[in-house]
Amino acid sequence: MLKVIGAGSFEHSFSLRQHCDYLIQCGTNQFLVDLTECTYLDSTFLGTLARPALKLRKTGGTLRVAGSSRRVLESIRTLGLDRLFECVESLVPYDASGLRPLEAGVPHKETTGELLLRAHQTLLECDPKNAPKFQDLVSYLEAEVAPTDRGDSR
Repeated sequence: MLKVIGAGSFEHSFSLRQHCDYLIQCGTNQFLVDLTECTYLDSTFLGTLARPALKLRKTGGTLRVAGSSRRVLESIRTLGLDRLFECVESLVPYDASGLRPLEAGVPHKETTGELLLRAHQTLLECDPKNAPKFQDLVSYLEAEVAPTDRGDSR
């Protein structure tokens, strides 16, 4: 469904969130993310990707990531997301014809803090071992993001 080319970073997270939210609203319960051409994933991107994976898990769905390099797979494992994502080596036997690259685009300033906060809160939810890495950032963002910007759509 989605293809990450180059770095999967903050700049792609807004597009990722919108696309995943749309697919879930449409009833999609199987996601495939092609990482064969991905060189790097940052914590914001991974936290944004983990949120729909948690939603899918609750409804019996699956988020698969395919073709990860060692560096990318290590990023997934370090944050404990290998227990949440189904990591597969290749796109075979999946139909990759529907894959589309994620668009880069930094969201408006009023959504940037909310995006960062949600992504890192999700990483804390996924694995308690992430707390030393991200708790200070989450605390800072909670104080900076106005309560009206934090509608709970988790």
